[in-house]
Amino acid sequence: MLQLSHVKKIYDKTEVLSDISYTFEEGRLYPILGGAGAGRTTLFECICGDLTTDGGTVVSKEKADLFFAAKQSVLPMFISGEEFIRYLCEFQREAQQPEVYLDRVKLDKTVRGRLICEYTFEDKKRLQLAAFLVQRPYVILFDEPLDYCGEEYIDTFLEVLGEESKGHVVLISTGILNMARRIAPDILVLSNGELNEVTADMIDIPEIKRAILDILGELEE
Repeated sequence: MLQLSHVKKIYDKTEVLSDISYTFEEGRLYPILGGAGAGRTTLFECICGDLTTDGGTVVSKEKADLFFAAKQSVLPMFISGEEFIRYLCEFQREAQQPEVYLDRVKLDKTVRGRLICEYTFEDKKRLQLAAFLVQRPYVILFDEPLDYCGEEYIDTFLEVLGEESKGHVVLISTGILNMARRIAPDILVLSNGELNEVTADMIDIPEIKRAILDILGELEE
């Protein structure tokens, strides 16, 4: 469980997050949908503690660890991906061999020995996903890992997270409605500083869908 109660964040007198209240349960993938500047990254930074909130509370289960995969990957640039995962495995008592995790996320074998600074965006995200599999944090936040990416990569990413979601709270941000719907049938829309759930049976109501597309700046399908 991850519970947000009346979370607020203000920048230069502007309320980016005005009143965020929601309880995230284990075992589900939660798409956080919002347009540019809606505050998705700010929300994630408040959840993980990188930013202090200006009101409200963020509560998880006791001693729960958290993994925040920022959109601009924060990874060690001058070691190889294989070395990075091997290093993480050394600190996990029950970790398997690094190859197990790299195979699971389908990081190409020709890439694994290269420096991370040479990786593509998708390769870096695969590496972050492998790091999650090694460390197995309770809460995982992925900030826009899927938007405008290849189909095989998206399928692999969602398959792995879906298989590993039991016992974890998983939030994935996106700025694309169709991507949010691929992540999960019910979506959470962040707009005007508030987070609102839109269930699968509501999304195709023309007025609601049009309102969401307007928020995102997308054209009607």
